[in-house]
Amino acid sequence: MKKKRIVVAMSGGVDSSVVACLLKEQGFEVIGITLQLYKSNIEVTKKKSCCAGQDIYDAKEVARKINIPHYVLDYEEKFNDFVIKNFIDSYRNGETPIPCVQCNQYIKFSELLNTAKGYGADYLATGHYIKTKIQDNEISYFVADDKNKDQSYFLFQTRKKDMPFLKFPLGDFKKSETRELAIKYDIPVANKLESQDICFIPDGNYRNFLKKYAGLGEIGNIEDEHRNILGKHNGIENYTVGQRKHLNISTGEPLYVLKILKESNKIIVGKKSKLKSNSFILNNFNWLGRGNISEHSILKKVLIKVRARHIPVEGEVYLYDNKKNAKVILNDPAYGVAKGQGCVLYKQNGQLLGGGWIQ
Repeated sequence: MKKKRIVVAMSGGVDSSVVACLLKEQGFEVIGITLQLYKSNIEVTKKKSCCAGQDIYDAKEVARKINIPHYVLDYEEKFNDFVIKNFIDSYRNGETPIPCVQCNQYIKFSELLNTAKGYGADYLATGHYIKTKIQDNEISYFVADDKNKDQSYFLFQTRKKDMPFLKFPLGDFKKSETRELAIKYDIPVANKLESQDICFIPDGNYRNFLKKYAGLGEIGNIEDEHRNILGKHNGIENYTVGQRKHLNISTGEPLYVLKILKESNKIIVGKKSKLKSNSFILNNFNWLGRGNISEHSILKKVLIKVRARHIPVEGEVYLYDNKKNAKVILNDPAYGVAKGQGCVLYKQNGQLLGGGWIQ
């Protein structure tokens, strides 16, 4: 019987390397692919960054160790068009972007998936921590067993039609178990540190990145809710909703960024209590739950996350505009709901239902 062929997106880290080992052990014909997303001469000052030249070398070494073919593909132009430009434009528009979601949506699960099919692969696998279940012949995604490593939030824009082609073998593992497997397989990256930062900003300083690649921002006013001028800002792209530090204003109480107004080039600040939101609008809503939903569906008693590390809050979601937009109403208010962030929905049992972009 012919083996099923599977492409593994190998980042050079522990997780995707273990995925390649597991799938080969399970009898798949494994092909490793590493994406070069930006020039390898970008300065890397942290050992916890990813996507650097060292990572390509590490992925090659793992592939050699387990005897699978490995290819490095130049996706720099696509990554720049779909991820980096969006990142810069979002900050210019007063939004707070999530580049990992765009990378998954446009690079890994669109461009790379098509490439994998071009290699004759039946599946594409990654090292994401998300659980997959089959219910009534339909694939559903769930929160990973390792809640601290769960990455389901970053996959809410996955296309439903692509779900049968995607595999996430680590959804049933704790991170510590993945490390143990890496040691068992004796792969070169078994003790490699985890990546923590945005891959194309390895030093973690996004403001310096924006200054270098997008130019200096336009100076404008920092005002309170009554439009009293409290100071000046050096470009709206340097601020995010909920930010307290680096405001450079002197008041008798701590103030936070409440709104970023692109049209008037203003930053509005106020007390922390003013950051609370009970309702907001989503666009580009993507449904990943079982079956289909009607145009004016109401999703009741769902768990709602407004950012990656946010503890889910129960609420209701009202769909409209042919299911592309939604109004979210939270039972308990959330702090710092920011335009451009993802709002992700779950059932009470941890099933990922999809989500949209906060407006």
